[in-house]
Amino acid sequence: MKRLIMLLCCAMLLSPILRANITQPSTVCEQAKIPNDANIVGHVVNKKTGEHLPGITIAIKGTTFGTMTDRTGHYFLKNLKPGKITLVMRGMGFKSQEKDVTVVPNKIAEVNFEAEEDQINLDEVVVSSNRQTTLRRLAPTLVTVLGDEVFEKANAVNLAQGLVFQPGVRVENNCQNCGFNQVRINGLEGRYTQLLIDSRPIMSALSGVYGLEQIPANMIDRVEVVRGGGSALFGSSAIAGVINIITKEPTNNSFSFTESLAFTGMKNPDNNIGFNASMVSDNAKAGAMVFGQARKRHPWDQNGDGFSEIGKIDAGSLGAHMYLKTSDYTKLSGEIHHINEYRRGGDHLDWPEHVAAVAERTNHSVYSGNLKFDLFSSDYKHHLQAYTSAQLIDRRSYYGSIGEWTDGWGTLGNPVPKDMYGDNYGVTKGKTYNTGFQYTYDFDKLLFMPAQILVGAEYTRDVLTDKMPIRSWEAAKDKQGNLYSMFPELDQRINNWSQLAQIEWKNEHLSFLLGGRLDEHSALNNPIFSPRITVRYAPMRAINIRASYAKGFRAPQVFDEDLHVGVVGGEAQKVYNDPNLKPEISHAFNLSLDTYFQLWEGSQVNLLAEGFYNRLKDVFTNEEQVSLGDGIKRYTRINGSGAKVYGINLEGRIVYGWAQLQAGFTIAKSVYDNAEEWGLHASFKDGQPVMTPQEVFDEETGKDVTKSVYNISQVSNKMTRTPSAYGYFTLSLNPYKPLKVSFTGTYTGHMYVPHAISYGAGAAVSDMGHKPFDVPEDQTGETDIRVDELLKSPTFFDIGTKISYDFKVCETVDLQLFTGMYNIFNSYQKDFDRGVNRDSGFIYGPNMPRTAYFGAKISF
Repeated sequence: MKRLIMLLCCAMLLSPILRANITQPSTVCEQAKIPNDANIVGHVVNKKTGEHLPGITIAIKGTTFGTMTDRTGHYFLKNLKPGKITLVMRGMGFKSQEKDVTVVPNKIAEVNFEAEEDQINLDEVVVSSNRQTTLRRLAPTLVTVLGDEVFEKANAVNLAQGLVFQPGVRVENNCQNCGFNQVRINGLEGRYTQLLIDSRPIMSALSGVYGLEQIPANMIDRVEVVRGGGSALFGSSAIAGVINIITKEPTNNSFSFTESLAFTGMKNPDNNIGFNASMVSDNAKAGAMVFGQARKRHPWDQNGDGFSEIGKIDAGSLGAHMYLKTSDYTKLSGEIHHINEYRRGGDHLDWPEHVAAVAERTNHSVYSGNLKFDLFSSDYKHHLQAYTSAQLIDRRSYYGSIGEWTDGWGTLGNPVPKDMYGDNYGVTKGKTYNTGFQYTYDFDKLLFMPAQILVGAEYTRDVLTDKMPIRSWEAAKDKQGNLYSMFPELDQRINNWSQLAQIEWKNEHLSFLLGGRLDEHSALNNPIFSPRITVRYAPMRAINIRASYAKGFRAPQVFDEDLHVGVVGGEAQKVYNDPNLKPEISHAFNLSLDTYFQLWEGSQVNLLAEGFYNRLKDVFTNEEQVSLGDGIKRYTRINGSGAKVYGINLEGRIVYGWAQLQAGFTIAKSVYDNAEEWGLHASFKDGQPVMTPQEVFDEETGKDVTKSVYNISQVSNKMTRTPSAYGYFTLSLNPYKPLKVSFTGTYTGHMYVPHAISYGAGAAVSDMGHKPFDVPEDQTGETDIRVDELLKSPTFFDIGTKISYDFKVCETVDLQLFTGMYNIFNSYQKDFDRGVNRDSGFIYGPNMPRTAYFGAKISF
């Protein structure tokens, strides 16, 4: 509370400084009383074609005041303050322009713009490299941007489907039952990447498990990706990089409705319906954008064993983004959305979960929102931003397996015994809050060149409770004979106070940044300081050379991506932190060359080469505990050895006439310093597992007993599920305006995938035909004999296509019809496990088999 009061006091102390610099009437009402009739009108046309352009931003530099061109390409700025101003024209796919204008009372000035095409987005605006708006080419850290046009080319209906079209980025499915997706940047697992919504870290560990598929594409304006250490700006878990999801803002009065129907595996339907509506006031001082999406995906079984490879989803989302410009120098904006999702995988998906052989089901209700207030001084040198955001999650789940039905169970007159029913129901609730402020000041010259300082402070609180209601009734005795709950409620409360400061000297050709962040994390014994240094050198406008170093950290948690079904038989999984667990530390180095040029007249080319090296220390790793035979796999999270991840990202974009090609490729290596556990394997002799007596503590009896443990830990220094080479491409053709043809594709190279196999269960291809091992009656040994393998996967090349045609229904209504196919050549995994004893985590490669789709979009 003391820190929160100090944070608010700092914001209050800074606000008078800004207010003192505002010399004109600041409120909307005050401005409306000034009858000066000083107006500016004009239009924006495409310099090449002469066509009028709608949706182009026209703003007064240094203020929040501006408007957009209407459907006819015209704009109108009225009731302006007399004096000299600078108009800034900016639009997606066009180079930004500035024009100086003198505003005279009772006169109308006409200012027109001829927009030059910029298909490679040289003047793109980003916020993720510096926590504030800046041109991408001037950003101190390399930022790559995924716009909504890429989502459209790939017919991506959610974040997971579109995120793969970035260099160094992969999205993979890690579970056949639940469809848990995770994103990997530069080879590191999803838990090393910080997910942000509108620059705020409210995507908690709980929401991150399924969040990539839950976020609908029609909510997203663009996705900014910063590869390399980001802890100096955004705190814990930003070791591999940052993915910032920027939600759509209202731009003009418009409405669109889209229906897309796909058939997974050319068979099972996956239907998506979405809409967007945008409303903006005549004076552009207020606006609201509303979106909604509904999805119903039927499960798909690749090998006909009755167990889903792609699970069932029934989801809906609704949200809005709003803004109010209370003056030329102040703006209040906010976003709120609700996501509701039901997903289930396994067998007999129409039965109650607890009587299915294997079932994993989650119901998510997610409320998320943020509010931001910006205050500028009249000279635009001071900028104060205060913000707050929150995410509330209510999750109901079931993870469990009752195993194979034997002796006629399930047939008439011989039902499954009640003591075999599953009981792994869970109730999980998460609350994440974030609030803070940041202040920037621009110096005309500080020591040797212009500079900008940024200071800020924020507070993040994460509260998570997880309970298995039925299991919580079960008790056991410890060594002293005392009763205790075998499945206590998990109650995790994390508080993180952060202070941020940085200074950047910059001009068109050179920038040098020094910064750091201090985090006081309640899960750590000592504060963590994360510094960063970046240098950008641009010998000319079209060439940028960047070098950076950043230190990062990852704090221990007791709930993250580990809490899902990813082991043999669909068992629930729990991970416990070692009492002496330390945070992971990373040292990330990046060097990049970003160039823009022409190969021939009319062409635009962008080539990017980026080298990266990330040194990890005290890497978290999980050790499997001795099974208690209760259907739950338990692991202990400990600090392992260090690791090295290094490689190169290459990306190229070329635009010529009606053709655009973009492609990226990554070559990387990820290794641990010392070998880490990836699975278990029994010792064999004469075709039978060797029994090795070992004394363990039996929690049910509260006594030490001798058990015959057969499984031996298997280790490797390779980071699993990380290909050494992967890439993507997008190709779009627009031979004449109504027709668009696009091709998209991803390449996934060889990688090592751990495969958990129970000996004699017959689920894995390599285990089929083996007989289960019979444990002697006088033994109390481990009956789950493991023969895990570390498989080297084949390569995959997933190619998709989309064809669309636009019809002009009337002057203001457009209709688009489209059709296409994902994974045309069905480059997909062929060796899934079969049956109830399958390893549901043994899934790799592309996330979707050959799938056809068609749909329509109407907009006005």
